[in-house]
Amino acid sequence: MKHFSTFLFVLSANTAVHAQSECADGRYTDYLRFDSVIVTSAVPFGANTPVAGGGSQILYMDVYQPYGDVLPERPAVVVTYGGSFIAGTRADVAEACRIFAHLGYVVVAPDYRVGLFFPNAHTTELAVIRCMHDMRACVRYLRKTIEVEGNPYHIDTDRIIVGGVSAGGIGAVHLTYLDQVSEIPAALYGDTASIGGLEGNSGSPGYSSDVIGCFSMSGAIGDTSWIQPGDQPLCSLHEVGDPTVPYGTQEVSVIGVPTGLIASGSADIHKRLDHVGVPNCFLSYPGNQHVGYLNYDPVNSMDFVVQFLANVVCGDDANCGTLYAGIEENTSADALSAFPNPTDGALFVKLSERSVVTVLDAEGRALMQQRADVGLLKMDLSALPQGLYLVRCVGEQVRMARVVKN
Repeated sequence: MKHFSTFLFVLSANTAVHAQSECADGRYTDYLRFDSVIVTSAVPFGANTPVAGGGSQILYMDVYQPYGDVLPERPAVVVTYGGSFIAGTRADVAEACRIFAHLGYVVVAPDYRVGLFFPNAHTTELAVIRCMHDMRACVRYLRKTIEVEGNPYHIDTDRIIVGGVSAGGIGAVHLTYLDQVSEIPAALYGDTASIGGLEGNSGSPGYSSDVIGCFSMSGAIGDTSWIQPGDQPLCSLHEVGDPTVPYGTQEVSVIGVPTGLIASGSADIHKRLDHVGVPNCFLSYPGNQHVGYLNYDPVNSMDFVVQFLANVVCGDDANCGTLYAGIEENTSADALSAFPNPTDGALFVKLSERSVVTVLDAEGRALMQQRADVGLLKMDLSALPQGLYLVRCVGEQVRMARVVKN
């Protein structure tokens, strides 16, 4: 975000304070930091013209909060569902919202306008813009509640992050990086101007829709050049052979219908972020499903996002580069000390920082996971079959080692 850098100094000072006061006791990294979650359902935050028909569609959000939390201001995470911009509901991301709330975040699952449309380049671009507009309205509404309602959700508006799955990830990426009028595609400029420009007309005008970070599960962007130096960090996950949202840059299909619209997926977004020096974390899977990792590798994929979020809200480094799931895991990361190697079962891992240590098989599936403090961690691999495994240590840095089990 081009104007984002103007308050970097203030933000970094704030996050340094947060790191000292709230990030040292497992908050944002301990999945059971809070035992239970309070859910406030169907809170109206805006309205706009629906995809089909006239009138006005009310937009709702569900709010998830950690029960018993006494922190007066918490970072907020906006999580948006997928469905090809045609279907999907807030309930689709309920599990992820609960996970984040247990960690200590205020989590919001908003509506955005979905409905059946004939897919082509123009209609698909408009569907993305509608999603972006509605997400922006949700972020603005969160800031409005502080001024108008006395901050009922105890949100720290300096720490709002947006993210989503599939279409929701696409909307989140566009909210984050499509932030200048000059970036609006020429073919879409007239339409966008008539429906509210970049911000849209979905509610709470006059409040900021700025965010400090983004995560995208198999999302894409219309043009990687929208990403500029000083923009917000991104965490993304994607499968190489994704048949729905492109991993690289290619034509987009909606429900199997080619649209003629070219978009760039997580791999090329990551290249652009690296090129302009924007911190980012990219987890690449070798599969050919669309968000299949949420089924076959749920622990590892969620932990990847959780660590990124914790780093962003606590003012730590959120730049872990590219990680390759499976045994072809990133070889450029710093080496992790794990011995003996080969091992008959007992494995010692030397940790220089508090970390999450995961053992993965050759297909990238998480088999064992343990949180540990600085020192020597002993792990028991005796129950695993003979073969080659990857041990990944995620703290402020990511370190990995290949281990042979006899």
